[in-house]
Order: sequence, then C-alpha cells, then structure tokens
Amino acid sequence: MKKHLQNRPASGGFTLIEVIVVVGIMGILTLVSYPSILNTMANRNLENTTRQIQTYLQQTKLQAVSTRIDHRVRFFRVDNSYWAYEMERRVDAVTWIKAGNTPRKTIPNGLNVTIAFPAVGADRVVTFTPLGTFSQFAINQNSITLQNPKLDRPGQWDERVLSIFMGGSIQYAKRKSA
Repeated sequence: MKKHLQNRPASGGFTLIEVIVVVGIMGILTLVSYPSILNTMANRNLENTTRQIQTYLQQTKLQAVSTRIDHRVRFFRVDNSYWAYEMERRVDAVTWIKAGNTPRKTIPNGLNVTIAFPAVGADRVVTFTPLGTFSQFAINQNSITLQNPKLDRPGQWDERVLSIFMGGSIQYAKRKSA
C-alpha cells in the first residue's frame, strides 16, 4: 500500500505567479468599481433616511386618527449639530408630551436638511388632526428636503423631498439640485 502512494503524481495546485495574477486582477476590478460602490451607498443612505421619515410621519398620522388626539412630529436640532425628530401628542391647548414608547429618530449628519414646516420656537412641527389632516398646511411650509453632498454632480438625482398636503397625504419625490 505504501508503494502505491509513493508513485502518485504531485497534486495540481496553483503556482505563486497564478495567485499573484488573480489577486492583481481582483484588485484592479475593486479599484475600478469603488466610486460606483460609494455612489450606491450614498444613494441608499439618502433613500433609507427619507423613507424612514416618511414612515414616521405616516405612523404619527395613524396614531392621531386611531386615538382621536392631535399628534405631531417635532423636528429639532441637537447641539446645533444634527437633526432629530420625535412623535408627541396633545394633552391640552398648549401642552404636548412624548407619545407612548415611540423612539426618537435622527437624520445623519452628512445630509443637508431643509425643513419647511411651521415653527414652534426653534423647532419645526407637523401636526396631524384626528381626521388625519395636516392642520398647519401652507403652500410654502409643507416639505422636508434631504440632499446628499456626495451625490451633488450634474445630472445626479441628489435630493429627496417629502411634501405633506392638507388632507394628510405624503408625497415622496426625487429631484436634481439646482
């Protein structure tokens, strides 16, 4: 039996040159595709953040309808750094408290944020009535725009806009920055 194993030819493996060539080709492909990967990641971050805000606004509207109590989303700056938002419900004519166990959400710091909602002090708010309507609707104060500077190139869809209409519907749109 030992004699049989000794007569076997050497197993066919890869030479060092072949491994180096394959690793080199993989490196070149990675280098070429890297900008595209970064662009895709920046685009996904913008999309996900906008959809998260849209979902939160819709949840707030549904909460107002189901509880028959005014609810709002309050957008505010944290340490003059990044934007955060949370759901609140009306207690009386002037008092609002955090609604249940809804979490505070944040908007990533790398995005440019333009909020055109009515102001309450330094905060911006979107209030939904028990009928699901946007109570402070004004043509020039009904949107939030997120823009990713990493996507700011000619012809690139680098902005996402959420517009809220009087009836409480929320429109999602992509656009190119000016």
